[in-house]
Amino acid sequence: MSEGLPTAFLLSIGSELLAGETVDTNAAFLGRKLRQLGIRLAEVRQLPDDRDVIAKAFVQAAIQADVVLATGGLGPTHDDLTREGLAYAVGEELVLDRELEADLRERFAAHGRMPESNLRQAMRVASAQVLANPIGSAPGWWVERGDGVIALMPGVPSEMRLMWEQEVAPRLATRVGRAPLAVRTVKTFGVGESAAAELLGEVLSAPPAGVEAGIYARDDGVHLRFSTAREASALDPLAARAAQLLGAQVWGADDDDLASVALVALGRSGAATVASWEADTGGALLAILAAGTATDGAARYVGGLLDAGGAASAPVADAVIQLSLLPQDAHGRSRVRLAVSGRPSLATDELRIHGSGPQRLRRAAFAALDRIRRIDAG
Repeated sequence: MSEGLPTAFLLSIGSELLAGETVDTNAAFLGRKLRQLGIRLAEVRQLPDDRDVIAKAFVQAAIQADVVLATGGLGPTHDDLTREGLAYAVGEELVLDRELEADLRERFAAHGRMPESNLRQAMRVASAQVLANPIGSAPGWWVERGDGVIALMPGVPSEMRLMWEQEVAPRLATRVGRAPLAVRTVKTFGVGESAAAELLGEVLSAPPAGVEAGIYARDDGVHLRFSTAREASALDPLAARAAQLLGAQVWGADDDDLASVALVALGRSGAATVASWEADTGGALLAILAAGTATDGAARYVGGLLDAGGAASAPVADAVIQLSLLPQDAHGRSRVRLAVSGRPSLATDELRIHGSGPQRLRRAAFAALDRIRRIDAG
């Protein structure tokens, strides 16, 4: 590894990515995970299923980065060319690994004859260590080249994530030999990114040496993030100062989620159970509440109802959240109509949000939850 913070390049391989047919969620996952290991993801490239393009990208990335990760292109079909691309890049011949072949045939035994095309997945170069894939047929590779390393992982997110956690991350942690980055996050709702940056001033623009600060707009608000390779306690004063400057807009920190924060507020106000009834949100509130983290003292979410034109009865619970998303105005702004009936109750209120498409639906739900988390404050 080079001196300073190690760098990584990610090659996301598959023509379907470039065609917009598949969204590359792997890149976001790996960016977060690399950061936690103290490795900076310097570049992400999306590549077509073309052996020569893939080979050239591996050569260039290996020159510029300490770690090269590749996802996708490890399947059994003719256009899965990541193995061929890397073999060409490192100047080695692909050979059939008899142990991998036996593993593949055993995997397929319960389902009948294995298609011979799957033997492509048992090919490797001599310098590649095999990375196990317990939930798929595509093994990964770990290739060390001088001071650097190249790791191939499947493109299927569930397979990639498991291989990362079990095979790649432990190897990288040992190789990097660094403590993971310490990270603190302050989460807000109701203040824009630029307005939050102005309020934070030098807390954001000029953090102490060895600390990085960033600000990010999310569907659940604006997040301020501090990170350092030093002791985590070095971030505590910064997070506290940021929370002080942002005031009532702050709804949580670190791993908090807004749904759970709102359910805790409802529980604190006397509701043991909560249901929802929403209109024109595509079920965004239901989905977000159902995914909330179980927390001591929180009201229990028992389910919701989408607008049924008045024919259905309201859900039964101590408190029922009623949410309607009203049409956008000429400037793209929307109003969200919110009320809570039962114990506790909240008189009908209207909130304003921005956004379009699915983001608009989720922001409507998060705007409601942000108001509800302050329900015991009136």
